[in-house]
Amino acid sequence: MSSYSFSDDAVQDLDEICEYIARTNINAANQLFDAIRERCRVVAEFPNMGKSYNKLSPGLRGVIINDYIVFYYPRAEGIDVVRVVSGYRDLKSLFCDPDDR
Repeated sequence: MSSYSFSDDAVQDLDEICEYIARTNINAANQLFDAIRERCRVVAEFPNMGKSYNKLSPGLRGVIINDYIVFYYPRAEGIDVVRVVSGYRDLKSLFCDPDDR
């Protein structure tokens, strides 16, 4: 059975996103959280279904949920979610070496 895991950064991203949304609509925050978990469950079964983001980091893939991108690395038994971010952010800055900025 495939599984998914969240990195510490992904957990922090998700907490911040849901807290921000919950300020005005707690139901929307809960729905987004549930949608992300459900999509991760599905993607864990089919890790190559997401878009390749090799330009950002070798092997990196992502799926879009609402205006957010769930970035992950496939592994033998599922996926490792590394970030959950707004698609409007500067994505390159999230994955580049700080010395390259």
